[in-house]
Amino acid sequence: MRLKPRMILGAFDESDRPLSWRKFAGSSTAWLVALLGLLWFLTYQYCRFAYSHDPTSYFFDQAHGYERRYSLHREQQAYNFIRAANNTSTRPIPTQIGHLMCIGIATVGRTSAQQYVRGTIGSLLQGLAEEERQSIYLMPFIAHTNPFDHPIYREPWLAAVSNRVLEYDLGDDDRAKLQQLEGGHHFRNKSMYDYGYLLEKCHETGATWIAMLEDDVLAREGWYAEATDALTRLRRTDSDDGWLYLRMFYIEGLLGWNSEEWVRYLGWSVFSFLVLAAILYGARIKIKRLQRPLSNPAVLGVYFAALPAFIILYFMAGRVSMQPWAAGVHRMDRFGCCSQGFIFPRAIVPRLIQRTKKAMDEDYYVDMLLERWADAEGLKRFVVVPSLLQHVGAKSSKGWGYDRNAGTTWNFGFESHCSL
Repeated sequence: MRLKPRMILGAFDESDRPLSWRKFAGSSTAWLVALLGLLWFLTYQYCRFAYSHDPTSYFFDQAHGYERRYSLHREQQAYNFIRAANNTSTRPIPTQIGHLMCIGIATVGRTSAQQYVRGTIGSLLQGLAEEERQSIYLMPFIAHTNPFDHPIYREPWLAAVSNRVLEYDLGDDDRAKLQQLEGGHHFRNKSMYDYGYLLEKCHETGATWIAMLEDDVLAREGWYAEATDALTRLRRTDSDDGWLYLRMFYIEGLLGWNSEEWVRYLGWSVFSFLVLAAILYGARIKIKRLQRPLSNPAVLGVYFAALPAFIILYFMAGRVSMQPWAAGVHRMDRFGCCSQGFIFPRAIVPRLIQRTKKAMDEDYYVDMLLERWADAEGLKRFVVVPSLLQHVGAKSSKGWGYDRNAGTTWNFGFESHCSL
């Protein structure tokens, strides 16, 4: 016969219950629950601080994430290099054939006062050893039908540091067509033409590798040594006509928990449940001292509350932080963006030039064309980790309406780089 609980001062006397709150609070199960709860809370607070720079994280903080740290330092080095070149009587580097790498940079004058291309070229050259510089054929391309429309065209440093300052060499019909594209703000069509034109001129230098960079990036210290080392390793494993490019810049935000891989995530979650179940079962059977703390309620709490909570926190922390790529060369056939910097093997460039010519009348951005063409041709794509470049162009060369995307095209890991 079950007794009714006694009333004491208007409340039930919990001492008559089979499992009272007082007994639970003093039990080993309660201590286990409290310990796991505290551990989860402390881990949550740590994640708020540690992963605020990870764009794939729930804890991402834009104010911290877009904070310029290393890029400001690198920009200062780059502009100091350009100022020094501008104030000396340095003669242009003699043109040679057979350089290791041709670097082409198509540049268009910004409507704002800031011309990012100064920092781009300065960061590429600053810190290079003499023999490294001699192996590079630097070819800035003034992509205006009237080159004087670009503010840097008259600046002495440009000719001083370049192997060749490229301008349009066109007949009247082609020049008239380009002027029409310029006047009509057909940015995609003209940029596609410029890309193919510059590729062709770089290919004519005889360089082994052809790098194509946008004019609003910064290269980090040691970029050239890392790039050539990566290219050497690629040559050991892949033929030059079997891959399209080595990417110098990527956006971590596209490397998060992508829905295309949900089966993989589910599999690892289920595996975690199975491993924990085996551990708890083995501990209860083999270790007598744990049989009391690992009571049925405690096991159920760990299994159906604590573990899911920690799995959720793992995904909240962000994929870039939880599953970072090791430094080196990685395959990147998907989730690559944008066209800030590519290095192409010489063998693939003639085919790519022909494809850009066909795309002149297509509504493609350069990176869209490259990805679709590579998919169609079955060409591999690779990336250097960490990123060799940072995109710093808050003002787009395409004009009004593109600045929002330009300002968020960012590699967050670049900013944590330490100066050499």
